[in-house]
Amino acid sequence: MNQKINSGLYSTRIWEVDFLRGLCVFLMIFDHTMFDLAFVFRSVWFRADGHGILLSLCSFARYDYFSWEPREIVWYVVVLGFVLLCGVSCSFSRSNLKRGLKLAAVAVLLTVVTWSIDLILGQANHFIILFGILHMLAAAILLYWLLSRYDKKWLLVSSILIIVIGSIISLYPPPVNNNLLAILGLHNQSFYSADYFPLLPWVGYFLIGTVLGPWIYHQKRSLFGRASAYIAERPVLFAGRHALIFYVLHQPAVYLILLLIGYIFVH
Repeated sequence: MNQKINSGLYSTRIWEVDFLRGLCVFLMIFDHTMFDLAFVFRSVWFRADGHGILLSLCSFARYDYFSWEPREIVWYVVVLGFVLLCGVSCSFSRSNLKRGLKLAAVAVLLTVVTWSIDLILGQANHFIILFGILHMLAAAILLYWLLSRYDKKWLLVSSILIIVIGSIISLYPPPVNNNLLAILGLHNQSFYSADYFPLLPWVGYFLIGTVLGPWIYHQKRSLFGRASAYIAERPVLFAGRHALIFYVLHQPAVYLILLLIGYIFVH
């Protein structure tokens, strides 16, 4: 989700948005890697009792990292920041219909692939993603495309209302008999999605980003002068500019790397 104000040179980009989004991407990859170590590769690497640094790493991920209370706070802040930044980026785009449809196609493909993996492995409710962050962002972009013609104050009011309703549903979930409204956050205990971001309240945060973008960047340029990219920044900026590719490909890449590590050092 790019925020290039004008087509042309790299300098026209608002680099700090790329940087912050890239930072969110790297933190997401780290968190997902720790999840794989904690809940997947402990049993893959060690069929019976094991020992060594890899087992210690798996134990640390499961019993220290995921039981660490600040991790929940950091996770929420990172995801919230990423969604807000996506809204900021889309507020500069003139092709949100095309962008939303493209992302929706990728999200549907992700559902088909993850469902197929569960089917091939003869299991249920493990990898399948029915309505994850890509599905939510696709819907949010298309909704913004429909609403962008209206005054920003109505977008702000709508976003706050969506967040309030979604928060109430999350804290006090009403009883439901089926999962037809799972995209809104209404579902029963039989619903499962490995990655789940209902429209309520997350679309509200996205819409707030679309309001903040023109307000913060009313001059349509970066708030921080910057002559050139430092070497340490370049991977983060690259990830921020290609966040969708990183999101789709990082989990298969992490799996393959961890499988290779296990083949070399465990078996």
